[in-house]
Amino acid sequence: MKIVVTGARGFIGGYLVPRLAERHEVVALRRATDEPLLRGEGNVVTLDLSRGFDLSVLPRAADVIIHLAQANVPFPQSASEMFAVNTSATQLLLDYARRVGARQFIFASSGDVYGARLGLAKESDETHPESFYAVTKRASELLTFSYREYLQPCVLRLFQPFGPGQSNRLIPKLADRIRLGESVKLNKDGRPHVTPFYIADVVSAFLRAVDGSFAGTVNLAGDTRVSVRELADAIGGALGREPRFEETVEEAGDVMGSNDLMKQSLGDWEMVSLTEGLARTFGGQGG
Repeated sequence: MKIVVTGARGFIGGYLVPRLAERHEVVALRRATDEPLLRGEGNVVTLDLSRGFDLSVLPRAADVIIHLAQANVPFPQSASEMFAVNTSATQLLLDYARRVGARQFIFASSGDVYGARLGLAKESDETHPESFYAVTKRASELLTFSYREYLQPCVLRLFQPFGPGQSNRLIPKLADRIRLGESVKLNKDGRPHVTPFYIADVVSAFLRAVDGSFAGTVNLAGDTRVSVRELADAIGGALGREPRFEETVEEAGDVMGSNDLMKQSLGDWEMVSLTEGLARTFGGQGG
């Protein structure tokens, strides 16, 4: 199959594209022009999704589109860029997919679309996006399903993906604070509770969604439910450093996803445990 992947040089794309390229023809879309090619990256198209784009630069035929690209930029200063990449580009890519006869469109969404809540979020729950970022993701989910007469829409809602090479996300941010000896702030009742998902399992889920032509919405989340304190302790164990904590009276909701439907729809495989995932992520980075 020919698979077009946006965000090919992002955290997930960097792991997913080489695996896809083992069995498929991959066209990798990336923003920067000066980045060296990676082994297994496939054909590369340079495209800045924040500025709109000419569909003629894309292949005239494709079987699957995987839209990973997203803009996590400051709001409200860069709201237009975030909307352009996270939402406007989704519509352009959906129309491209329809025009070239793609059978499946996979959109990488976020567990943030559920909004603040207590306990696990299930796909049958109503969404209540609260941040501008979450709104752009939810809008793109709705756009994706509006094309269901023309292709198989697949929305994967990610909960705390993590692994080697990641930056500026929950787990690497906590690791940075622990390394620097800075205190980790704890909200009331230890919230949020989270369900981190190791990158190898993220890739497995995407590959299974492609191979099974999955259509629908599914959470991608790990098996382990942890509080921020428990997560920081686990990261500290992987780093060989004792985290410091600061109690606050601030309240927060959980950001946990039920993965029951994921296992039913994509198959139940032996996932990497949180402890093992953190060891792989931070192995040799203590001190």
